[in-house]
Amino acid sequence: MVGIHTYSASSGNHEHMAATASSLRPGYGLSAGNRRRSTAVFDDRIHAGSQLANNLREYVGDPNVVVLSVSRGGAVVGSVVASALGRGVAHLYYVVRPIPFASMPRLSLGSVAGDGSVRIDNVVARSVGVSDGALLRSIEAVDEELSREQAAFYGAVPTAERLEGRTLVVVDDGMEAGDTMREAVMHLRHCYRASKVVVAVPVCLADLRKQLLRHVDGVVDIVSPVFVGNVARWYALGVTVSAAEQQALDHMFVNGGNGSFDFD
Repeated sequence: MVGIHTYSASSGNHEHMAATASSLRPGYGLSAGNRRRSTAVFDDRIHAGSQLANNLREYVGDPNVVVLSVSRGGAVVGSVVASALGRGVAHLYYVVRPIPFASMPRLSLGSVAGDGSVRIDNVVARSVGVSDGALLRSIEAVDEELSREQAAFYGAVPTAERLEGRTLVVVDDGMEAGDTMREAVMHLRHCYRASKVVVAVPVCLADLRKQLLRHVDGVVDIVSPVFVGNVARWYALGVTVSAAEQQALDHMFVNGGNGSFDFD
């Protein structure tokens, strides 16, 4: 493993002021003949990435910017964003998973990233009384899974040398619960010394955006609904992978995927 970082939840928050992009009304950008026509905004994740890039124009041509995608759906969006921002802007696949507690699988004891870095929430770990041995076993199991996932990406691994001192644009294709993105930005904040962290997603629930702004320097989105709903509805094909998306996935990953996307 590259390194283990610990932190106290009581002092781990980073407060920042940030502006967000304007949300769109449902129905924007629709074309005739689609069965999801009442709500869909994006034809697919390539379309969503191009729209998102329009709201990230301040970073065009900035070689200090690194685009980090936290899921395979996000990788399609992120690849379009990085390309639109111009040469010199790197696009990396940044996989982060929570460290589970066996008795309470939904409880996170910290996180592990694809480069082997580890963040441990000491307050939570002490409160549940997890032993060092059990914690280490959980970390090793997550690390093994992540190593396979990270190795499937053709690009470089997002190590500290590639992230520290940079403006990190963290991309996903949408957020419902937001667990993946929260783990990703918390890991970035506590394991790397980035100059700026910006979350960029085509669809972000309004409450999640407020929560994320406690930990990042900005949230950029296209659609920010105030109600809880299925994020897939904003895409014309939902979770189904289009031919263009599959081509993009095949270009980035050894195994392009199983024909569908996941949201969390």
